Amino acid sequence: MNLKYELQDRKGKWLLWMAFILSICMGINNKSIWGYLFYPAIMPSYEQQTNENQKWMVSFLTWSSPLLTYERLYGKENTDYIQGMNMDYFFCDPAVDNTANETAMETTDPVDVTESVITASSDTVQVLEEMSPTVPSVTKSLTATDLTVRPLYTRNQLADFNFLMDHCYTVDSTTYVDANEMNADTLLAMDMSIRQDTDDYQILIYHTHSSSETFADSRPGVLEDTPIGLGDTLTSLLEGYGYKVYHDRTVYDQIDGKVDRNYAYTASGEAIDRILAEHPSIEVVIDLHRDGLNPHTHLVTEINGKPTAKIMFFNGVSRTVRNGELDYLYNPNRQANLAFSLQMYLTGEAMYDDYLRNIYIKGYQYNLDRRPKATLIEVGGQTNTVEEANNAMEPLAVILNQVLSGERAWE
Repeated sequence: MNLKYELQDRKGKWLLWMAFILSICMGINNKSIWGYLFYPAIMPSYEQQTNENQKWMVSFLTWSSPLLTYERLYGKENTDYIQGMNMDYFFCDPAVDNTANETAMETTDPVDVTESVITASSDTVQVLEEMSPTVPSVTKSLTATDLTVRPLYTRNQLADFNFLMDHCYTVDSTTYVDANEMNADTLLAMDMSIRQDTDDYQILIYHTHSSSETFADSRPGVLEDTPIGLGDTLTSLLEGYGYKVYHDRTVYDQIDGKVDRNYAYTASGEAIDRILAEHPSIEVVIDLHRDGLNPHTHLVTEINGKPTAKIMFFNGVSRTVRNGELDYLYNPNRQANLAFSLQMYLTGEAMYDDYLRNIYIKGYQYNLDRRPKATLIEVGGQTNTVEEANNAMEPLAVILNQVLSGERAWE
């Protein structure tokens, strides 16, 4: 190893430990100032590390520093690679690395996308007064002729990888994406329509987290005031379009009557496997959630004169920065899942103003491997009312119907 990097390494270790001790004393989290100040000064590129201790330092800083870029990791620029930024977790539980017991090893409460991230613009957050907790009745199903469809982006714009990521996605710091899998032409060319000539179920709605995801005015112990109630509303709306919907109202985030999310994905995964085995005609699988947000954030807009919670489509790509591809969470439907969420996102953006948050991409699987048209949807947050969340189901049903009917809002 040349003398320059040997001296740099010695100095770097000393500075790193001093800064680490200081950050602990000050109670600063992993977005602390030491990551900003010392990381560029002490770390040569990965290829220049010559022993395991130095590689450990790179891995440690890769995990902890929000300044990590492809160039620092690999020593060169790559415009076809995007890694997310570290963001504070306000309400959600951190993911637990417990692969022996929890094959999903994941939490689906991402973060408030109003935080600055490398891959997405900020959401505009509208703070409204508390609304009435009255749950709206299910109205008639809307068709595309009832709405104005205005594509927001051109195909040429979407074909640009950086434009696509900047305008449509938020990438979590645990993972990364590349231009090959995020090719808009490929994703938008995939057929997401479903067969209509079936006597059995076509759509499955379930809730990995339900009892632990309540709203601002949810009544204690009332499942209708959790994502399960949203599933009831969405089921009725989709049935109004003629779809046959299986709504699984099972609670998966409780053990012995107490909230326990550690095994929720294992439990829900086993259950949906049984349901899909009994009803192989099911093509669409929706895991409906409520997001966890900064307690001062209220994600609400107005649609058809009604206060409506914003929603977010969520993808897990079975890949992390620290471990690369996760073979034990292999998802043969990963690109189809990405296509499904992108097509729904662009459809929603063309039909509704300020209803959708950016698609969120995280590093694990979330049981999305079960079907090509599988998705996880976050509806509002804990600061939304039950009414606002239920109101969000109507535009969601419209979007789903558009995509599943083969209607294209991006051409």
